Amino acid sequence: RLKQLKMPKLTSVVPQKNNPRRFNIFLDGEFGFGADEDLVVEQRLIPGKLLNPQDVEKLLFESEVGKLMERMYVLFNLRQRSGKEVRDYLKNLSFKRKIKGKEEISNAAIDLVIKKLKQKRLLNDKEFAKSWLEARTKKKGVGAIKGELFKKGIDRQIIEEIIESNDLESKQKNTAEQLLVKRLPRLKNLPNLEKRKKAYDFLLRRGFQYELVKEIVEKLLKKE
Repeated sequence: RLKQLKMPKLTSVVPQKNNPRRFNIFLDGEFGFGADEDLVVEQRLIPGKLLNPQDVEKLLFESEVGKLMERMYVLFNLRQRSGKEVRDYLKNLSFKRKIKGKEEISNAAIDLVIKKLKQKRLLNDKEFAKSWLEARTKKKGVGAIKGELFKKGIDRQIIEEIIESNDLESKQKNTAEQLLVKRLPRLKNLPNLEKRKKAYDFLLRRGFQYELVKEIVEKLLKKE
């Protein structure tokens, strides 16, 4: 019984061979868990430290969060993500674990990952929306972009704010015109009425506003 009450002692902290930003933590000379740099610093994990069972439980939870953060760094290196994308990714990962009979990722762990990403300024829905808008205005109309951002979980107020703060009218005209110029050769043998209809449909499907579509279609067809 006395042995059960014994507090484990942290005996060594060893950098992992494949990832020097993560460490193997040994308790009473045996491997206990892995920890990232942040956890080692925040919890002052130094040899000689005594841990009570609650400490160990908390550290195991934080260790799991650290592993998930490593996955996040890889994801964010590819491109920015929205909060909803991160949450969906982690829930999907949790479901895959469940299927394999492994422990699922708790909502508390997911919430903490999102909190840490925000603290590190990696996760910011407004910045994500700005980048998405900038990239997509070269291919699509504002209507389509709004729908995409909404699906990404961006708040409607943020969407409206970033669209209003960008002078998109001239950009949208240029994009619509360039897209239709590339498309018209495919329509050249069609009767005029059908050609006009297909030109309108082509730009409307890409989310451009009707008035803009009308202006661009009539302008280009008149040139022809």
